[in-house]
Amino acid sequence: MSQLTTTARFDCPLCKKEARVTVDVPEVDWCVEPLSDSLSEDDGEMECDKCREFFNIKIQNSPAGCFIELLDHPEVKVDAEEAPFSSDDPQENEWLNNSIPLRPYEIYIDNYHHLGEVLAECPRGEQYVFRQSAAIIQRMIFAETISSMEAYLGDILQLTVLATPKAMQSLAAKDRELSAEKVALSVILDNPNVVSDKIRIYLKGLLYHNLPKVEAIFKIALNINIFPDEDLKVRLLGFVKIRHDVVHRSGKGKDGEEHSFPAAWVMEVMENVRTFIENIERSIADARIE
Repeated sequence: MSQLTTTARFDCPLCKKEARVTVDVPEVDWCVEPLSDSLSEDDGEMECDKCREFFNIKIQNSPAGCFIELLDHPEVKVDAEEAPFSSDDPQENEWLNNSIPLRPYEIYIDNYHHLGEVLAECPRGEQYVFRQSAAIIQRMIFAETISSMEAYLGDILQLTVLATPKAMQSLAAKDRELSAEKVALSVILDNPNVVSDKIRIYLKGLLYHNLPKVEAIFKIALNINIFPDEDLKVRLLGFVKIRHDVVHRSGKGKDGEEHSFPAAWVMEVMENVRTFIENIERSIADARIE
């Protein structure tokens, strides 16, 4: 089995520069029952790619995501990409990690309906698990709602941009990171798809909870506004922050106060996210992207 890795980003506490490094992570145990017990943990080291200092880290990998903590600097936030599946077969590995769903909205809306059905059972469910665990189930539904939003954003952006030469051209010319890329002529001759490959890797590596960044990429590449109004944007930014607390602080804010997730509020979040995503769908359709 090939080594599973993630890309981690953090502001180095020593050199104060933004670091981006590849880190080995443990494999999730997908065979265990229940799946909530599949979390794998390990200790390791992570090197800043700017100042070359090493940091001791704790790594957790689970179906919910990959999380890394600097043991000597717990205040430093580390953003780690979800660790992809690994396989000894290069072709299978490529498919597992780079396959883009052809119908991102259908995947999102199917998930939306399933989550809604579970949420409806929480306050009045006859089963013991719903009566005793409604609060934590509602918290999980909230977190999954934001996760499904981020997954949709990544899938629809990659799917649309990579299928649209004008969008790729605009992104390559106007995005600060991509426009700074330098490619040797020999590389272009060897791989005519080098530009689209670099754009694909760039889009795949974006942190889709960074909604202002995602907003800018949609505007540059596709010339569409993803938010129908400023109020919804502000609400979604707040939801993303709360989801961060759920994932990294067991549902507590920086002040230690625990967030609550009543069913009516979670449903409101779900509807806000649906409004956001359906606005993107309409905007892409109206833009008549070619």
